[in-house]
Amino acid sequence: MRALAAPAGAALAQGAARCDILIKNGEVVDAGRGFRQRVDVAVLDGRIAALERNVPVAGASEVIDARGLLVVPGLIDLHTHCYHGATGLSVEADPIAARSGVTTWVDAGSFGSDQVAGFRRFVVTPQQVRIFGYIHLYPNLRNPDVDVVKYVRAEMRRTGEAAVANRDIVLGVKVYVGANMNGRYSLEFLKIAREIGDRFKLPLMAHVSFAPPETPEVMELMRSGDVVTHCFNTHTLGILDQAGKLKAGVKEARARGVLFDVGHGAGSFNFAVARRALDAGFPPDTISTDLYDVNVAGPVFDLPTTLSKFLYLGMSLEDVLMRATASPARVISRVPGLGTLEVGAPADISLLAIEDGQFQLVDSQKNAVTAAKRIVSRLTISRGRRLTTRL
Repeated sequence: MRALAAPAGAALAQGAARCDILIKNGEVVDAGRGFRQRVDVAVLDGRIAALERNVPVAGASEVIDARGLLVVPGLIDLHTHCYHGATGLSVEADPIAARSGVTTWVDAGSFGSDQVAGFRRFVVTPQQVRIFGYIHLYPNLRNPDVDVVKYVRAEMRRTGEAAVANRDIVLGVKVYVGANMNGRYSLEFLKIAREIGDRFKLPLMAHVSFAPPETPEVMELMRSGDVVTHCFNTHTLGILDQAGKLKAGVKEARARGVLFDVGHGAGSFNFAVARRALDAGFPPDTISTDLYDVNVAGPVFDLPTTLSKFLYLGMSLEDVLMRATASPARVISRVPGLGTLEVGAPADISLLAIEDGQFQLVDSQKNAVTAAKRIVSRLTISRGRRLTTRL
């Protein structure tokens, strides 16, 4: 038995273990700690109680036969939109989580400082999955006649203080950088976000799309622990030049601890760009969906589909799973043991299958490929319980 810390209330008798759920006959793949073995998984009181071979079923309240399946830490999606604010683009987490194996969601900037209480009460608290978020740089601008830079700068203190006061669920500040998002103000907004991050000790998540500003200007303002999302887009504010080489400042940013996230979305993932980046030795640090209502029916669908695209691109199963479990768990850094299946860790578990066949996968520009394998979810366990949907 692999035991790091005995869960509270555990009663593991010799020859019979009392547990709420016993997952038998599956192959445990815990990529974050290089663990891959056929062992049973016992869950008690919302935590992993045991990883052993041939655990007796006598003490189990529920037995799940995972024969032919992978038992992995609950998937973590670092870029979603699940706060229902003014845009109306967000999705509800639990129903999608139940079919996709995603037990931890991160909302990437759908709420501002004036909406944090609503995010906590109406999104974080009622859902069965774990939900965190990046606060948007500023609340919705309702008066188009104001000086927008002055408005955003005037909101700095409220944004920073709201994030600090809600550190248990707020990870940092989300800023949209791109001429299509914030027009000519993008670089100024990023500089303001940098000031908030430095003053309140908050990491940034920066959406990148269309220049101006230019990629080196963005990279210069990113610090260790910050996240650049949409890293494999085809837009002018990307990480690769037209020759497929890394733009100035990108490699240096990663070297100082800046993280690069996929954030697939409706327009921000391209197979050719991803392949060139992988060929250049630049894989993503985290793989996420940027899931919202216009892409949940395609081309994104869910996180397993997005992971399947990187399996198609040649990444190993362990490397793909690492970027949807242990790696985003380190970014969140709020729940001890999140992203692993160590004994004593939270019982957030995904049961996945690797299917063989001919599967069409589509990127954001509608380029289709045929994959010989795909990852699909078979069962989601969140906080030690089967995830159920509430429609």
